[in-house]
Amino acid sequence: MNVRITKNRASVPPTQVWAGLTTECQARVVQVLARLASQLVTQESVPTPRRSPDDDPVLCLEDPA
Repeated sequence: MNVRITKNRASVPPTQVWAGLTTECQARVVQVLARLASQLVTQESVPTPRRSPDDDPVLCLEDPA
């Protein structure tokens, strides 16, 4: 995890930020992280259909003249 730099250039370690959050806020952060993790796992476990390069639509502008 990265260290956050404040406007006055003082670094704040993530553990200090976490400790400064209310219990309710910490619970919300955990819920959001869990939802993101779930979505990531779902996206990685659903195979995307393979397409050949010929299937890739390419926008071709024809010369109007």
